[in-house]
Amino acid sequence: MQRHDIGFRGVCLRAADEGDGRTLKGVAVPFGSVIDTWDGAETFDRDCVFDDVESAKLCYQHGELIGRITNAEPLDDGLHVTARISDTQRGRDVAALLRDGALDSLSVGFVPIESETDKQGVTHRKRVRLLETSVVSWPAYEAAKVTGQRSAGLSENRSKPENTTENTTPTSESEDDMDKELEERLAAIQDEQRGIKAALASGLTPEHKTVGGESRTAGDYLQALYRGDEAAVVLMHECRDLIATGNTGNLTTWIADDLRLIQQRRKVISLLTHDSLPDKGMTMEYNVVDTDTSAVGKQANEGAALQFGKVTFGTKSASIDTYGGYTTLSRQVIERSTTPMLNTALAALRNAYAKATETAVREFLYSTIAAQRDAEEAANKIDAPAALAKMTIDQWASLIIDAAELAADRNVNLTRLGVSKDVMKSLIALKDSGSRFFDLSGDGSDTLGDFDLTGIAGRFLRLPVQMLPKAPKGTACFIDPESVTVWESGGPTQLSDGDPTKLTANYSVYGYMAVAATHADGLIPVKFPAGA
Repeated sequence: MQRHDIGFRGVCLRAADEGDGRTLKGVAVPFGSVIDTWDGAETFDRDCVFDDVESAKLCYQHGELIGRITNAEPLDDGLHVTARISDTQRGRDVAALLRDGALDSLSVGFVPIESETDKQGVTHRKRVRLLETSVVSWPAYEAAKVTGQRSAGLSENRSKPENTTENTTPTSESEDDMDKELEERLAAIQDEQRGIKAALASGLTPEHKTVGGESRTAGDYLQALYRGDEAAVVLMHECRDLIATGNTGNLTTWIADDLRLIQQRRKVISLLTHDSLPDKGMTMEYNVVDTDTSAVGKQANEGAALQFGKVTFGTKSASIDTYGGYTTLSRQVIERSTTPMLNTALAALRNAYAKATETAVREFLYSTIAAQRDAEEAANKIDAPAALAKMTIDQWASLIIDAAELAADRNVNLTRLGVSKDVMKSLIALKDSGSRFFDLSGDGSDTLGDFDLTGIAGRFLRLPVQMLPKAPKGTACFIDPESVTVWESGGPTQLSDGDPTKLTANYSVYGYMAVAATHADGLIPVKFPAGA
């Protein structure tokens, strides 16, 4: 099915409130609004189903990836989204434009799945696959707007209704600048529209730029990189942040497949928050909450003081490490071999990169869990009522209930239970009245739980359970993805360096990564009794 992008006109300024400056909220798709598109009038119905919202990305002007969608929720007026803007140069630019009110609208890229056309010729979208939400200057739906951006230290309302008058009068110079900017924007939009109309008139479908489309395979790309092809060099730099964002919306197939294969091999990293590294430096700072005495309560009476609380933040730093490897290929192999040989060389390096980075994150996560669980003072844990081998179904259920209450008190999400291999085997072996408690077929026929043994994952009373490969025995921990953040950039990126005297070239795959416990309360380890 063909991808559709909507986002051309309409400006609506909204207020920004306090926060971290990189969290965006808005209405991506308003329900019930009818617009004219190149394919005719269309509208999204209130009951429209949006597939794949969990993998949708945040983009700028439908072209450049700038972050990820963290939540998408259909309400009465439309599809409300919350997004996290990545700390990249373009992300910072977009955040600044949002704060200044220069950018204020949202649009979506989607693939229609189910639609109906009424007697008036209006296409009603019933089911679509959401690819991305974009921050745009001119949305197709005027109701598709940014409703807020949490910005550190920003207290003034930068949004003004259209009918509001102010005491200050803009200068003639500023008015001229604004008029000139609007004229340039309109001219660009008109040029784009003329190009689209011409393509449609000739029977062609306007194409979206596909990143990496100049090369059919990774091997072709490697050959082009060896030749010093400008497009290949540009592609190498364009893909530096894709490993963190996981964006595959406008990528050629071989790049998207590489990203998916890396993700499949990094099961622990996939459980945690993944973000892009800053552009510079080999260390990075991040904020943590030191103290939180904030409180909200009922006002005693009119005019009485409200409860006072304060949140203090601390700054920590994490080292940025380099992970990579290389191989040597002869010029004959590069120039004369079939492409699959080069693909194989790159695949081996890619898999090795995935393993090395996954191992590093595993070691950090497992050591953090153990340290919090076994601390002599102020241990962050929840005690199991019995030894692992003696835990009953009821005791596990009670443990989950206790953990859920603790998570709610800490304001963290009880997303999943991560366990070591021995704990996973104990869960699988649970029996109820002589019968096996869990369904092992993977089809979920048992309403209490099921396990997929090939994916070493399952569900226990609706709580996802994930085995933590190579974790120390007795490891069990409730994990909120926000508890640990993995920052990454550049992997897998290829560089080449040749030796003309030997007719050889070295190809390296490398990347940068940092990992830290950004919200330690989101890890709730289970401690089984000693001697278990």
